[in-house]
Amino acid sequence: MVSTRSHRSNFPAAGSSPSKNLSRSKRDSITDSASPPPMAPNVKAKPQLRSEPSSKSPQWVHTPSHLILVWLLVSLPLVFWDTGYVLLRPHSMPGGYLHAPLWKPYALYGVVDYMYGFPAWNARNGFTSAQGVLNLIESAGYVVYLWIIGKYGKDQDVVEGRGAPSFKTVGWIGKARSVDGKQAGLAVLIGFSAAVMTVSKTILYGLNEYFSGFDNIGHNDISSLIFLWIIPNGAWIIVPSYMVYVMGAEILEGLESAGRSTSNEMTATLKTE
Repeated sequence: MVSTRSHRSNFPAAGSSPSKNLSRSKRDSITDSASPPPMAPNVKAKPQLRSEPSSKSPQWVHTPSHLILVWLLVSLPLVFWDTGYVLLRPHSMPGGYLHAPLWKPYALYGVVDYMYGFPAWNARNGFTSAQGVLNLIESAGYVVYLWIIGKYGKDQDVVEGRGAPSFKTVGWIGKARSVDGKQAGLAVLIGFSAAVMTVSKTILYGLNEYFSGFDNIGHNDISSLIFLWIIPNGAWIIVPSYMVYVMGAEILEGLESAGRSTSNEMTATLKTE
């Protein structure tokens, strides 16, 4: 006897294969995951170099000692006195209506240095007058320098003037009066230029005597030459040379600091952009 069993079976539709459906879905999933995201526009930002000074940049500070200020306050009236005598000749010379009492000491100095006496005047030597005109330009620079220091400067009780002896040793003369910012730079520029003029002009005056065979001072004895010509003129070489050294050092320091600050700002700007 042959018996038959009933089976319930769900057969897939003709032409459809489970393995093929599974493979297709995997391929679609892999393709979707491997697809790159939409490309953004390729924009390259150009680095911008900004060289504006930062508000945090250190300010330039000028700290002249009281020694420099005292020298200028003493020397400027003497220079104006000397220049007045030179440019008002012959009226300021002995016998002139302007000679006494203001320029009476030049009766002696005109005998020591013929450039200030009648020999140079009668020979129409223009060197002394040309030097007098330069004195006016130089002195005008010193006046502006003192005005800036007086108006914008502040006395410092514990700060020594650059290049000055310790105030603990020399007292008030070694202390400083400080100016900062733009006024400091302007003061240093004018003071340095005027001091260079003073040193150059005084050395030129000595070289003129040397190359002329000491024609105007060679008649003096050694004592008169030292105390009436070398020492008075030497003071206008020594102190202004000190000013050139001090202010020149400040200028170099300021330029070096500004260069470092600008370089650091440019580097920081490139890193942030």
